Amino acid sequence: MTLKNFQLVFMIFAFQFVTANSELELTPSSIFEDAPLTPSTYEGLEGWGIAEVSLKITKKFSVDLAQHVRQKYDLALLDKYFTQVGFNYELFKDFKVALKGRFISDNDTQGNVQGIDSKFRYQTDISYKHDVGIVDLTYRLSYQNSNELGISDIPNQFARFRTGVNYKIKTIKTVVKVEGELFNQFQKDNQDNGNNLYRLTMKLSRKIKKNNEIGVFYRIQKDIDRIEPVDRKIIGLKYSHKFDLTK
Repeated sequence: MTLKNFQLVFMIFAFQFVTANSELELTPSSIFEDAPLTPSTYEGLEGWGIAEVSLKITKKFSVDLAQHVRQKYDLALLDKYFTQVGFNYELFKDFKVALKGRFISDNDTQGNVQGIDSKFRYQTDISYKHDVGIVDLTYRLSYQNSNELGISDIPNQFARFRTGVNYKIKTIKTVVKVEGELFNQFQKDNQDNGNNLYRLTMKLSRKIKKNNEIGVFYRIQKDIDRIEPVDRKIIGLKYSHKFDLTK
């Protein structure tokens, strides 16, 4: 990929960020279909914190353990916290499969019954990273299934596709990432089925000392044609430490 092509890709993502961050929502549905009956609402800035430990057992197999905490309503109220376990296997160079389980404590602040709800979510991933010169192109296809524990209801199921561009600034050991992700929901008994959510994310990550990495990100999340659409703006901080048993 030449520098001009990289600049073009970056300009496209920048335009998507400006569009998503404005009050005007430009999506295919907003152009070719009638406007939704319920306008999108914005409920304040959200904050996501992540602490992760990764254990590389063999050259191809690794295990991740992460603790997540999320705040909502301009960081004033707990949204949820959860523990995630992930198993990753590299089939061949830069092509990986993963299985993740998430044990969620969700702070329900709406409706007649409020409080902490216990949920479980599992997710399978297929991901690939493609080196094209000065940048890496990344792709991830996922299936996600979540349900509230102890309640026999219809699970929330999504197919997700994420793609991104990574650029490494070697002089300061920092990686710049720009990503876009589309969510497709299915088998739910309401009008939320189909492509109903997308995310745009900008990340900065930097290695600190040995096997430690810290990252920050800004994310825009928008609902598409949902019954009660919500727009979200998210800031996040992630710390990770890696243990390598192969050395």
